[in-house]
Amino acid sequence: MSVPSKWKIAQHWEKSPRRQDFAPHLRLDEPCCFACGWLSERWNRATLQASWQRANLERAHIIPRSLGGPDDASNLLLLCRPCHQESPDWVDPEQMARWIATREERPSREVETFMAWLAAAERAPDFKDALASVVAEEGAAERVSELLRSLLDQAGTHFGIGVSQGTRVAVLQAAANQLTRHAQQASYKPEKS
Repeated sequence: MSVPSKWKIAQHWEKSPRRQDFAPHLRLDEPCCFACGWLSERWNRATLQASWQRANLERAHIIPRSLGGPDDASNLLLLCRPCHQESPDWVDPEQMARWIATREERPSREVETFMAWLAAAERAPDFKDALASVVAEEGAAERVSELLRSLLDQAGTHFGIGVSQGTRVAVLQAAANQLTRHAQQASYKPEKS
């Protein structure tokens, strides 16, 4: 028997009488982790089925295959990686239901990314000062956004993580250096003789 698609799993739990126990965050119109609600706007596709298939969610067994659990939709949940890694591997499905009931909600991927950049800005105080020096200039927001995109294009990523927090700090520090140089050049006016 083949493993059901993510879409088939979501459809099963949408109709299941145990939905609140095993998929409390499930909304068929927006793919998300059944346990914590984590989602991403990047998963949106033309159809719901395509969106669910695109979702960066893992199939997780309620009763693990190694303990005799089947590969059917009634024994599979869709979880984000952190939830899947922390979920219980146990023969009693009620343990999974209890574990899900205690999971804290996670914001969307986009909100998590924004919060990570804010935290990086706290570790790159020069960036705040440099930003303050150019913020009043016309077109500053677009220029700073373009500078950050350009610097991020030069950065590497960690496998399985993406852009690390250290990389974010380095990008902001490099941006601070460039913005400070720009502000210094703009304020330098040679004396006329």
